Amino acid sequence: MKTVSKVSLLAVFALLLAFVPSASADTIELTGVGNNGSYDGIYVGPYLATVDGVQNTPVICDDFSHESSLWQPWSANLSTAPTFANVRFATGNYEDVAYLANLLFGVGGNNAEADALQFAIWYINDPKDVTNFLGASNPFLTDSTDIDGVMYWVDQAETYATPASLSNIEILTPCSGGDPQEFIVRTPEPSTVLLLALGLCGLFLLKRRKNLLSTAL
Repeated sequence: MKTVSKVSLLAVFALLLAFVPSASADTIELTGVGNNGSYDGIYVGPYLATVDGVQNTPVICDDFSHESSLWQPWSANLSTAPTFANVRFATGNYEDVAYLANLLFGVGGNNAEADALQFAIWYINDPKDVTNFLGASNPFLTDSTDIDGVMYWVDQAETYATPASLSNIEILTPCSGGDPQEFIVRTPEPSTVLLLALGLCGLFLLKRRKNLLSTAL
């Protein structure tokens, strides 16, 4: 195999490694830099943060009982399924939370559906504080028949969340820098990365085949 082909294949392998989430916990640095609209004075996600130097990374908060501020820096343990290291909440919650977080990443913020999704995420991890804040009889909390209701999305998560919901989710749990909130970040879909890598491999092999044919002629 020619040196160029070897280097190309190594580059593809490195690309795969770069995008495959680690199963163990790593420490990363975060700074909150932006948010979307709010419901009753509480900002809802997706928020924007600088995550290990990557600016304007969309993140979603799953932690109602703590508080983070804009431009506040902190360190966090990063963990993925099935190994959750030092997460704040019951590990069984994260499947439902991840299902809703993936939807909220797609819906975006500053609309009624995003408000309901965000509060549903918070409710799964902290039902008592969320209920106290919203009021036990608040239709926004109790409505299970409309996408703009919190309980609608709690029920959806209980029905449709699967382990696959966690496949592209990383949990960022604070470990220093005060007591900020826990956040969720989404990684590239493994299938997308694999297809990209396979496509690059195909191009490299096709180029090599053409070079061999040209040499033979």
